[in-house]
Amino acid sequence: MSDETLRAGMTRRDLLRLSAMGAGLLVAGCQPKIVEVTTVVEKVVKETVEVEKVVKETAVVEKVVEKEVTRVVEVEKAPEVRVQGSFWVLQKKDFFPAMNDWWRAEMTAFCKERGWPLDITYEAGYTVGTPFQEKLAAAAAAGTPADILMHDSSITNLRRLMVLDPVTDLVEEAVARWGDTNARAKMDYILDDQWWAVPYFARSDGGWFRRSAWEAKGIDIHKIRLFTDMWEACLEVSDPANELYGWGVTINASNDGNWFRNRITHGWGAYIQDETGQFVTFDSPEMVEAMTWMTSIYMDEKWAPMLPPGILAWTDMSNNEAYLAGLLAYTFNGGTVYGKAILDSNPIKDDTGFHAPPGGPVHTEFNSLGHNNFMLLKGGRNPDAAREAVRHFVLDLDMMDGIYANAPGFALPCYENLWRESKYIPTNQVALEQETVAMSPAGDQVPQTYPGPAHNPALAAAGSAGIQNDMVADILRGTPVAEAVKTCHDRYVQIFKEFDLPGEKA
Repeated sequence: MSDETLRAGMTRRDLLRLSAMGAGLLVAGCQPKIVEVTTVVEKVVKETVEVEKVVKETAVVEKVVEKEVTRVVEVEKAPEVRVQGSFWVLQKKDFFPAMNDWWRAEMTAFCKERGWPLDITYEAGYTVGTPFQEKLAAAAAAGTPADILMHDSSITNLRRLMVLDPVTDLVEEAVARWGDTNARAKMDYILDDQWWAVPYFARSDGGWFRRSAWEAKGIDIHKIRLFTDMWEACLEVSDPANELYGWGVTINASNDGNWFRNRITHGWGAYIQDETGQFVTFDSPEMVEAMTWMTSIYMDEKWAPMLPPGILAWTDMSNNEAYLAGLLAYTFNGGTVYGKAILDSNPIKDDTGFHAPPGGPVHTEFNSLGHNNFMLLKGGRNPDAAREAVRHFVLDLDMMDGIYANAPGFALPCYENLWRESKYIPTNQVALEQETVAMSPAGDQVPQTYPGPAHNPALAAAGSAGIQNDMVADILRGTPVAEAVKTCHDRYVQIFKEFDLPGEKA
């Protein structure tokens, strides 16, 4: 539109109205049209002058005193992301109803704003394994996978089954926004020089204790760095006559039990595989000693006063329930016990502290950590929408803080700068006490696969089969420790061979 057209066809009021409409366009819509508006104003002053030639006459002379030249420049906006059918999300159903509900509400609002039909499917947490992975593989093979997975599932078999798309670019965006990830995320989710999951939040496993129970005995729990010392201290703080038990950790088939067993294994310098990942090393004197120590806690009468009744029948929720009922002085947990106390306004929350877990005679300082991540499923109908959703939740501080606030003490930052930039974390002293565990360097990390490759599908399959759980159950039923360890070793070798690995040396 020319300047002349503007002067001829529009009044100043029209131009101002046009400017207001342009500004409104900047507010409306998800990806607004960028419009640069410059108002054209031409001010004209008319003067009357006397011109004397032969006779006097009056002439009108136009004098331009101010001129603002303007034009409207339209910048073409990026195309809106549309979805085919519905946007399908698989969400892990975690221990925190408030977190599950909050996240579902935010995802619903996100999709509604964009006009995307949404389909959310819950997947139970801590109960998935091979069946869940096989279901994802079957859906991929059928061409009907979900668009996005928000879960803690291991990438080892998911990558082997070819059901994931790489997400390196998305992780790089998150790192540029929040700083580097913790070491464990790199260890668990980088394979073949690519990221296969976008870390969303970390879950720091550790010890949770009743401050008052330990203070009453004058014991500084933070100075205890060995399991053997911890068991003696837990025995001392126990008061079974008043229903206070020092050791609230089970070894049965449960997430907490598995976590405890792994720490004992590596703490005593016992390992499942060698550094090559080709051979099983489970049957060793170190493993026999580790399993002897671990099972003796539940079999030797010396330790009975510190064990709550029925501990060997516990599920993953049992230690939470016992601690929240005031029965335990110490337990292992992923933070759900503390978060539940806060959400329920249980007075025990104010008496709860975090203890970086102990180790054994070989590894005394190592930390365990889990993550909830975003994974993009290969063949999903809406890959662009999935990436937009990941960016929304991972790059927005409110979306990060919403998770921390709705799962307090359980959901932690997995990017270094969020420990300071978060509006919530710096206000939660117990969460801050977990920073050294959550952000520990790689040298302090001893995953189940140590010292071999982190992504050994044979170990993932063995874990799903629960062969170590079977070993512990056999020991508790009276099988000699060395015999039970040898049987478990042989089962590992069999599984390794099924994955075309030698398993054992000739």
